[in-house]
Amino acid sequence: MEFAQGMTPPPTLPPHRRQFVVGPTPFNLDQTWRHCPIAPAGWLSHCPELRVASGPDASGETWILLGMAIETRPERPAPLASIAQTETAAVSHLYTSWAGRWLLLGPGTVHLDASGLLGCFYGADQGGRTWASSSAGLLADIVNASAIDSRCLRYEVGISWYTPPRTRFLGLRRLLPSQVLHLPDGDIVPRPLTPAIQPNRQSSDTLWQIQTGLVTTLKQLPAIGVPIWLGLTAGYDSRLLLGLSQVAQIEVKPFTRIAARMSVADRLLPPQLAHTGGYTHTFLRRGKRFPERQALVNSHSGGQISAGDAEPFVRGDRDGLKGIAFGGHGFAIASGFYKLRDLPATLTSATEGAQQIANLFQEPLTSTATAGLQDWLEWVLAHPEPHLDWRDRFFLEQRQAGWLSTKEQVYDLTDLERFPILNCARLYSLLLSIPAEQRLGSKIQTELLQRVSPRLMAYPFNPSDFYFGPMRVIKSKAKDLPQYVLAKAIGKLRYFLGALTF
Repeated sequence: MEFAQGMTPPPTLPPHRRQFVVGPTPFNLDQTWRHCPIAPAGWLSHCPELRVASGPDASGETWILLGMAIETRPERPAPLASIAQTETAAVSHLYTSWAGRWLLLGPGTVHLDASGLLGCFYGADQGGRTWASSSAGLLADIVNASAIDSRCLRYEVGISWYTPPRTRFLGLRRLLPSQVLHLPDGDIVPRPLTPAIQPNRQSSDTLWQIQTGLVTTLKQLPAIGVPIWLGLTAGYDSRLLLGLSQVAQIEVKPFTRIAARMSVADRLLPPQLAHTGGYTHTFLRRGKRFPERQALVNSHSGGQISAGDAEPFVRGDRDGLKGIAFGGHGFAIASGFYKLRDLPATLTSATEGAQQIANLFQEPLTSTATAGLQDWLEWVLAHPEPHLDWRDRFFLEQRQAGWLSTKEQVYDLTDLERFPILNCARLYSLLLSIPAEQRLGSKIQTELLQRVSPRLMAYPFNPSDFYFGPMRVIKSKAKDLPQYVLAKAIGKLRYFLGALTF
């Protein structure tokens, strides 16, 4: 099945959809925003479309859950029900097994999900009062943070995000997943990124725990929203989730976005994989571009994202889709991300580590991105975590909390809600407890697929175009190749003009 997307934009696309602000007084973006007091002295203000739920703990303190969280341990109750049975001091031990994209407000504290995908920026106003928000753009206006980082983010060139804890705004910071924000005074305290990583843990038991956690999460997705969309490619991660969806016995809608530069495998294999799994596959073909959306993105994100990373939204790739979407992003922490394994296993100093990462990404050593990495690595060295490799920590606190979190915030503008199913501290701990030689190169995904759906193993993983032969390659790409060449030329011209006017 194939249908066009993005031919007409939604009637209105106001900025700051599904965003929140926390501060000493209510914040009114418009008349629709809602407000509720938070202890000990403050207010939560939020868009009415942001999922918000609250409840007391066993000590009588109120906790507010923003976004979507699912308990991955089948023996435990849902997040708020679990909080109700727990004393205040122990609540932070509960959410290590929650999957999803969420933020938890406790008594004067802000807690992030496993890798900060529902991000939090914070700063102080002229009176020294602490404010926090998921929107850097909103927060910059509130605290009058007008000075900005002059670095221009370039898509897939260098480090294409503002490296936490730094932001584009010099007066704002981004909360790291290994930190908890204390609202009354703006202080930061450390928290463990994951439960204890156990390198000597039995591999078969670990794989079973990972499988159980993912299946438990999948079974609960229909209660959050339907239909449930699964982004499907010819690779390992999404194919494993297709197989696990079968085990969970949930109805999913596999889809693949058509792009001219996509591989032939991503065009030909997903329909076959979906059919083998018992599902109907859908191709999403992009419609025309909506250039006016770029200004909306800049306002909504506070300029925290590159034009290339925002392009799927500007094109309206997922316009018309409603419900929940999930995919396999996050497995890269187990598979070895971006050649980080080429870096030394031991971090000797924050300065040297920042320079090594910058060289790997071909980012200038004098860049503010490199300086941000040094800030982050100083925190890492001050608050090490046993058996958590600094290169894996880079994936969680930079690639996820810095780059992906900003992309997810832009997608808040769409009707479709994205659920990062693997974003769970406990699952990250389990993945990293498997020795590197047994997990790099997608070995975990392969072994789990062999367990849950051997039939899906019959198809090759990410084969080159040569695998299909020249005629199938030409037939597959003929429709989109002229469009791709034109789009590339327009993109280069747009980038050149943007660089001149920045």
